[in-house]
Amino acid sequence: MKAREGLVCAACGTLNRPNWEYCARCNEPLEEAAITQPPAPTVIERDTAVPLDEPTDNSALVLVVGLAAFATLSLAAYRYASTEAPTGPDPALFTVATRPPAPREAEPLVGPGSSDFDAGRRLLNSGDHDGAIEALSAAVDADPQNAEYRNVLAHALWRAGDHDQALAEHAEAARLDPRFQAQYARSLDVAGRPEEAVRAYEAVVGENPEAVVLREDLGRLLFRTGAYAEAVPHLEVAVRERPEDPVLAQEFAYSLDQAGQKERAASTYRQVLERAPQAVLTRGLLAETLYEQGRKDEAMKVLQDGLSVTPDAPLLRRQMGSLLERSGKQAEAAAAYREYARLVPNSPDAKTIAERARRLDARSRKP
Repeated sequence: MKAREGLVCAACGTLNRPNWEYCARCNEPLEEAAITQPPAPTVIERDTAVPLDEPTDNSALVLVVGLAAFATLSLAAYRYASTEAPTGPDPALFTVATRPPAPREAEPLVGPGSSDFDAGRRLLNSGDHDGAIEALSAAVDADPQNAEYRNVLAHALWRAGDHDQALAEHAEAARLDPRFQAQYARSLDVAGRPEEAVRAYEAVVGENPEAVVLREDLGRLLFRTGAYAEAVPHLEVAVRERPEDPVLAQEFAYSLDQAGQKERAASTYRQVLERAPQAVLTRGLLAETLYEQGRKDEAMKVLQDGLSVTPDAPLLRRQMGSLLERSGKQAEAAAAYREYARLVPNSPDAKTIAERARRLDARSRKP
């Protein structure tokens, strides 16, 4: 597969698809953006400390890893500031691009309202949202069955902050012309109406099952809303099309994991690590999946291999402590917990983990 090309927004650095007119992150016009390719991705995730519940003497210490991180990470957009190779880890890489309403590219129109429509587009591109709405509304009044007019009016309304009316216009454009159904689904998603967005996506994907971009959009929406089993078949199609994308592969792996397909999840996590061995969160998720399957030695080796690549990764130390404690190796677990507390002394749970290490040491010395 070729590296993806796109338009890099001059305002915020987000990579957009080549045919988009407005930035997916900041919604600024992309008229002067040059087509470029993003740098080869390195898969790095935030080292987020996950609070541990204080167990009783008879309870297991269960590490809850990934859920909160994924919920947070999946709301931001991919950002590439330049085409140069990155000088360090990019903590925003495990993210999903949101796509606000954007009008399709259109040839100059001739017919009722066409002059108002052309004027409205010029005003919209210049940033005069109110003027654009007035002109585009006049175009819609002149030709109310014109889906193109309504779609661009919806975008102007969105830019002006009138999201409800923008969605109404997007819905009408989709009703008049099926080409705008995907745009309506994306608008619902960005507007924070995921259930409606899922239904809209499912309708258009049902008519276009081979549309990989739509399958990816729907899969990632389902992923973000926690509908992992439903996300799996759509993300699988996208991963098959773009196997070189480690971000997409991890989302697919996590969906498999949460859907109970542990073997496939572990295999996919390993594929991500082959491309990016420094991916701390991926490694932690793989270790937890293997441990849940009873493959304790494999799980520990995954973490040990990770520490050989990223020795100062607190998350790996913390999870190693958890796996060791659950395996009954109290002294070794205490050592891992102490190292975690040393690495992140200002973490909100550093004192709790250090105290946990002290208690395990005391327990391990009892006859």
